[in-house]
Amino acid sequence: MLLRSTFASLVLFTAHGLGSSLQLPRQANTSAPIVDAELSSYIQQVFDLNNVTGASMAIILPTGEVQYATWGNSTEDGKPVASDTVFAIGSCSKGFLSASVGILMQDFADGKNTTALPSNVTDLAWSTKIQDLLPGEWKTDDPWSTEKTNLRDLLSHVTGMPSHEYSYTADESPRDIVVRMRNLRTAYELRQYWEYCNQMYITASYIVSKYSGMSYRDFVEKRIMLPLNMTSSTLHPDRANATGTMAQNWSPLGRRIPFFLPESQAELIAGAGGVISTAEDMALWVKLFLNGGVIPQTNVTIIPQTTFTLATSGIAVANSTGTELYSVPAYGMGWLRYSYRGREVVLHNGGAPGVSAWAKFYPRDGFGIVLIANTAVDTATELATFAVEDRLLGLINMTADPPLGPPVAFPSSSLPPAPPNATALPGFPGTYTNVPYGNLTICSPTISTTPACAEVVQDFKKVNAAAGTPSHPAELYAAWPRWWSSHLRLSPYAENVYIATSMNMYVNGYGDDDTPFVDPLDQWYVTFMVNDGKVEGLGFTGVADKETSRQLNFGPGGSIRDTADAWFDKL
Repeated sequence: MLLRSTFASLVLFTAHGLGSSLQLPRQANTSAPIVDAELSSYIQQVFDLNNVTGASMAIILPTGEVQYATWGNSTEDGKPVASDTVFAIGSCSKGFLSASVGILMQDFADGKNTTALPSNVTDLAWSTKIQDLLPGEWKTDDPWSTEKTNLRDLLSHVTGMPSHEYSYTADESPRDIVVRMRNLRTAYELRQYWEYCNQMYITASYIVSKYSGMSYRDFVEKRIMLPLNMTSSTLHPDRANATGTMAQNWSPLGRRIPFFLPESQAELIAGAGGVISTAEDMALWVKLFLNGGVIPQTNVTIIPQTTFTLATSGIAVANSTGTELYSVPAYGMGWLRYSYRGREVVLHNGGAPGVSAWAKFYPRDGFGIVLIANTAVDTATELATFAVEDRLLGLINMTADPPLGPPVAFPSSSLPPAPPNATALPGFPGTYTNVPYGNLTICSPTISTTPACAEVVQDFKKVNAAAGTPSHPAELYAAWPRWWSSHLRLSPYAENVYIATSMNMYVNGYGDDDTPFVDPLDQWYVTFMVNDGKVEGLGFTGVADKETSRQLNFGPGGSIRDTADAWFDKL
């Protein structure tokens, strides 16, 4: 999922035959690399099985020493990945945002602010209400969350707003996202559940820019990256490209794809996932957290203590159950905390098209790991980090045969088979509208006759033929340019119900391969509402992860118009 943390993989190692005896952390030995030939080969096999093109790892040892390991290629012409290869880090960027808000708070507390707070706001704190900071701009469809949401709620993902990732386009600003939020449907009451929402991080980045007197991107570079000497890191894609060391990107199907974050769009997503860095620089970032927000070499505080403690603590339960290996995970602000095999770990991952990243540190054991890859296969990259963590913790029984278990190829998401004799009703194609999402024009390969739909259908036929998957006559298609995706495929699931798959389509291929292909992203349900043979609209469900307040209030008899996460009227 886009810039989204992945917790489903927390049970990953139960099937990998790892030893379970708890031992003291392995003592660092500078002459012996943690990732030796055996472990490196194992990780490479996992990457090969899962089409991970290239990856770079930093291991921060309790002594302060940093070891590096790399795999694969950074470019299509075979340039190897290095420890200074530049990658996007996706949602690992969120820790930079919580730190930035805390630094801004300290500026106001110390009288170093360059802008003034609204007259009714006496100080900037984690309890400060968003409505007071953004008067006339902040509003949700829930009066209680409108009035009571504070900065801590915003960054701990408990506002009640689901992701709504496809409600915004590439042409919008952070302020546009904030103002539009009043037209999006919340899923839960404020602080009822934890639910990941990038738009809250976009909102927080807007607050930093509004009250710091500079863009959020420049704030991070000046106040965090510069003092940490993260010289290869930036939130400006053009600057990253100019280094000549930036990795190219690949889909999980092994096709090269464009970098997901062009300069013209970078400000919008900067707070949620805009940091571009290297394993070397991210080791400096993790070292900062291992040292409580203070630069080890200079003893200069970067992250104020209150912010550091809140950001890395468990504010909201992210998953209500644990396993024999994991405790119940809890989310702070840009960081997740849980116990792995009896050892406390703080981490965040990052995922976007062509991006998989992990930043982890064990505060009581004194070590950390960074892994950045140019292919979005989080399960495979997480397995690599776990293998290294277990070795550092002395948890692998190296006398076992095999010591690590077999390398695994993780299955990609797939659709259930279409119902027998599935057909699209003549009323399904057409244009639908939702205020924040905009217009959505749905086309049928057998019904639609407009020139625009003919082009969309033809493009889908090209990618289907290239993939060897003939078009199903009941499928529906849409060209729907969003920030994240270009097209939408609707596959029949049940009567009047489809599974929507967002994707980026490359009709002319990309890079050296001109074969048409798609890079699938997310899935949710689309239900058409039909009354007396007339299609009145459609609703998205599955945008929210849990049963929503609307679904509970209206009950099983509620219409899709009433219970959907997003409702579109047919024009």
